[in-house]
Amino acid sequence: TPIILSLSLTLLSALPTPFAARTNTCGELRAAHIGQKVTLCGWIQYQRQGLFLVLRDFQGLTQIIIPQDEAHSHVRKLLCNAPVESVVRVTGIVSSRPPGQENLKMPTGDIEVKVESAEVLNFCKKLPFEIKDFIKKSEALRMQYRYLDLRSSQLQYNLRLRSQVVMRMREYLCNHHGFVDVETPTLFKRTPGGAKEFLVPSREPGKFYSLPQSPQQFKQLLMIGGLDRYFQVARCYRDEGSRPDRQPEFTQIDIEMSFVDQAGIQRLIEGLLQYSWPEERGPITTPFPSMTYEEALADYGTDKPDTRFGMKIVDISDTLRRVDIGFVQNVLSYPHSTAKAICIPQGVRYLKNKDLESLKEAAKSQFNQVRQPDGSLKSLLTKFLSEEQQSELIQALNMQVDDVVLLAAGDHERVVGSISGLL
Repeated sequence: TPIILSLSLTLLSALPTPFAARTNTCGELRAAHIGQKVTLCGWIQYQRQGLFLVLRDFQGLTQIIIPQDEAHSHVRKLLCNAPVESVVRVTGIVSSRPPGQENLKMPTGDIEVKVESAEVLNFCKKLPFEIKDFIKKSEALRMQYRYLDLRSSQLQYNLRLRSQVVMRMREYLCNHHGFVDVETPTLFKRTPGGAKEFLVPSREPGKFYSLPQSPQQFKQLLMIGGLDRYFQVARCYRDEGSRPDRQPEFTQIDIEMSFVDQAGIQRLIEGLLQYSWPEERGPITTPFPSMTYEEALADYGTDKPDTRFGMKIVDISDTLRRVDIGFVQNVLSYPHSTAKAICIPQGVRYLKNKDLESLKEAAKSQFNQVRQPDGSLKSLLTKFLSEEQQSELIQALNMQVDDVVLLAAGDHERVVGSISGLL
């Protein structure tokens, strides 16, 4: 049966192994196990007044009942004196919780384990912070004690989710499409061009290795060698400044195929993501929405658009060509000139006056538009626009009350670049 972790991550139950020092995991026990004798290993999450403790491992939590009779006084003393986060092994009988004491928030909330014997595998010293998700820790402290931070359910979830996704990707590429997983060297010669490379000294004075930016040359050699289909979960290194889209060390799914076109690669990647996508996140549909380079520049002003906002650049050249404004007519008279606009939904609510003034200064224009509650436009431009032209703009930009519109006119490339740059 599957095990459901926090944050809805589903794992397969661990198969019994002859070398394990436990019979079950802490997140595995259910009402069906009542009456069974089990051995559990884990960390003490917390203890309550010497009556019970909660044991934690990678799959969940189990409530452990500390014996109160004299026959097991040594067990009680051992568990009561063990600090939180100590590692223990306990053996006992799975029992149902008393009526009314079930914990619906825990997958193991219907049962408890009555301890018969226990062993402290490692006593815990005082920790720099508690291993509880709701306790805030500074990032510096978390990084200093990374091994403790890894015990949190969030990081456990992240690492196990990553493992599942990579496993599914390997399965899809190898078992379903005949790819070969090939490890390529990490130490290579310098290949100028692209990002800067990390250098690694060699034993020979004055000579160095280089850490690869990607397995590009290796996979090309594999194709020349007739391997046909290659992939690798590849580690890449680039000596660049840290930015959200730039990291010195990262992992990529590296793929190379022979005798395939662009459409074939796109279908492969779509199928790969669809197959490896976590089930608890809901299915994804294919084919993915796509656009050409020209469409991306025309609609968003960049070849890396963030389509989540849905704020497309709209061509309003035809409307402004009929406006009686000398410098606008002059700008639009040149070849490759255009007038573009972008609508910011609810911009009046989210943009402060200083933001609007900053936009005006950056654009060197007074053509910022605001839609009034009565449906009219608030702008210096409106005195030059007829009601029909105002309606055209409102309809073309799908403007609603309190929306803000930014306009720009001039050379096509400069206009789309300027508008996208303002955002």
